[in-house]
Amino acid sequence: MIVVDYSSSKTNSLCKTYSSLNNFLSLSPCVKKSTVYSVKDEIELFQQLISIVRESDPDILVGYEIQMASWGYLIERADILDFNLLSKLSRLICTYESKLQKVDQDPTVTDQTADLDRINIPGRIVLNLWRLLRKEVSLNVYTFENVYFHLLHKRTPLFQFQELTYWFSSGTARDAVVQYYVIRVVGCIQFLEKFDLIQRTSEMARLFGIQFYEVLSRGSQYRVESMMIRQAASKQHIFVTPSIQQRSKMRAPEFVPLILEPQSKYYQNPVLVFDFQSLYPSMMIAYNYCFSSCLGRIDSLCKGGSFNFGCTSLDIPTDILYKLISADNIHFSPVGVGFVKPNVRRGILPTMLEEILNTRVLVKQSMKKNRDNAALKKLLDARQMALKLIANVTYGYTAANFSGRMPCVEVADSIVSKGRETLERAIQSVEEESDWEAKVVYGDTDSFFVELPGSLTKEETFKRGQEIVDAVTAANPKPVKLKLEKVYRRLILESKKRYVGFMYETVDQIEPIFEAKGIETVRRDSCLATAKILEKSLKILFRTDAVNLVQQYVQKQFRKLLAGRVNIADLIFAKEYRGKAGYRPTACVPALEISKRRLAKDPRSEPRVGERVPYVVVYGFPDAPIIKLVHEPAELLKDTNLRINTTYYITRVISPPLDRVFSLMNHDVKKWFNNIAHTVKLNLPMLQNPNHHRETITQYFTTRNCPSCEATTTTSLCETCRKDPQGTIVTLQEKMRKWERTESNFKKICTSCSKSTSNGNLCASMDCPIIFKLNLAKRNNSQIPYLKKVLAQELF
Repeated sequence: MIVVDYSSSKTNSLCKTYSSLNNFLSLSPCVKKSTVYSVKDEIELFQQLISIVRESDPDILVGYEIQMASWGYLIERADILDFNLLSKLSRLICTYESKLQKVDQDPTVTDQTADLDRINIPGRIVLNLWRLLRKEVSLNVYTFENVYFHLLHKRTPLFQFQELTYWFSSGTARDAVVQYYVIRVVGCIQFLEKFDLIQRTSEMARLFGIQFYEVLSRGSQYRVESMMIRQAASKQHIFVTPSIQQRSKMRAPEFVPLILEPQSKYYQNPVLVFDFQSLYPSMMIAYNYCFSSCLGRIDSLCKGGSFNFGCTSLDIPTDILYKLISADNIHFSPVGVGFVKPNVRRGILPTMLEEILNTRVLVKQSMKKNRDNAALKKLLDARQMALKLIANVTYGYTAANFSGRMPCVEVADSIVSKGRETLERAIQSVEEESDWEAKVVYGDTDSFFVELPGSLTKEETFKRGQEIVDAVTAANPKPVKLKLEKVYRRLILESKKRYVGFMYETVDQIEPIFEAKGIETVRRDSCLATAKILEKSLKILFRTDAVNLVQQYVQKQFRKLLAGRVNIADLIFAKEYRGKAGYRPTACVPALEISKRRLAKDPRSEPRVGERVPYVVVYGFPDAPIIKLVHEPAELLKDTNLRINTTYYITRVISPPLDRVFSLMNHDVKKWFNNIAHTVKLNLPMLQNPNHHRETITQYFTTRNCPSCEATTTTSLCETCRKDPQGTIVTLQEKMRKWERTESNFKKICTSCSKSTSNGNLCASMDCPIIFKLNLAKRNNSQIPYLKKVLAQELF
């Protein structure tokens, strides 16, 4: 730890203060040694940092966000001071002036190419941790606090820089500042350990034969090619490297995967889901589909001579072709492309994939034998996952006709067409077998859904499913294998790639698992309230088959929204920011609008490319466009004039997903909303300065509800409550005590989490639901003076 202290007179007290932190630092197993260095200025700080880096000589430098914070901030600050920090951190002697390249300022960078920000320190690997975590865990936002909670199941506060600066400058709260940053440093190490990122990436690099950083920065084609080159070299083959012009002249693909239009409805009969295990790799292995075994299209072979083949040309001598045909050594794919059989020449791709799949089986068997050895099991799991990934993306290498190194449309079309034919034959055989009484209701690429009669028990359903698996597998060459993936006892097929149901994976499973694909319960483009209401509605339907119970629940949630009795955290949207260059100049996108507002206040506060920007929608002028109603959650907490636009959330956000589901059962969710009273209950008046500026029309009105019994009244208390003064006093006193107790309890939670003794809530983490509940409690307490005034004027 390096600390800048400009006052030499405070050096002794500074060291004394930080020496007491060794006990705190030693609590973490990630911190083996803690040393505090005191320096006089920033130049000396950079020199000390360089000394520490050179002494420890790390291979990898990690930061949670390395553009505007962490290493990126240090490098930019060093540039301001005319200190070349990048070259000093390098393992090489650099004579050039290194500059930090910002992804957000590069117009050629998109979200797909910005997964790793560009801090190039020769000889060392720099990891931007939050971008790596985007691929590991699916979250609405990827702030440190949110990731910390979901991965480590603990809350950590967020303090603004001005607060941290004040604490550090005061001298009395320096321990809190250091603890705050130590938690974040240790948290980054824990994230790496949680997903085993270093070891897993190392295993992938060793398996693919590429460098560590290339596993993170390069795509799947690079990995496939690395393994193919080694296979090809052993057989004395070389790769073709076509030009862009050659690639553009290649024939367009003719076949697409088979995706059946689903029979959209609510299925109460059992629906079985069958899946071909590694369909495309199995096609390549079973039928010897490869660049090296392909002879070209049948119409080109009939003409003789040289013909177009992929990006290049091919010439098959006529005498060799006749020999192959007479010996029945040619297999023709459904698209009309010929391939020699394995006894003539075994293809590079089938050989490689067969070795990969067989090796993965051995690795998984080894994992079962070494269950007690956690370290070895983790290592083996990384290997089998790498093998699975490379097998699944090998087909894509042959079909990458836009950016691929060596695409070949003849091979790619053959794989897709044969996979499509295999799926069609399986569907046909299932429907033609009358004993099974099966009906295929949906199919997608390598899987299909089969409805069985509702009279079958769960045991009979799984037994019949196994019969279908055995029959279809036997009808195909090895290693093509069909498996029964799951059984739905209740299922809603909404549209292509959008379905939800109660799933059983084994016959012994007692309780079903709620599983959704493609709908709002698993999507991140809506708010959490939509996912919760939709999921609970579907569970009620699946358990009871009673839509009227679903309607009662949904209307209850609509009333809660209109009454403001909902956690604001459930109403937050979070959309990815594509960078200023990723939008048209006239684009009306919430993430872009919030970015512009942030930049107007602070040039360093722009969201990163790919960062998910949170926002809410509030009430505004009647004709105001939605983009003008977008605000950050922090703005909603600070400004009491802003109110959540519940009408927008109900009609535009929550109702459409519900309607898409229940319209299949001829129910209109819009009518459910129209059938309830659309009343918005205002809060009680807050006693404030009469000269206070009123910004919204609701501030010119007071509520017409009695504060005691909620009945409609034109006075401060209704006549019923006036006639029962003792009961009214008890009710209002209890209401005030409840509000005060609620705020006190939430403050205790915040204090215990942030370790702050301040009376104010300094934590600014919008990822913690407590901050919104505390804000609501404070707004309720702001009505207490009015209640006391009512008690004094009306009842005493």
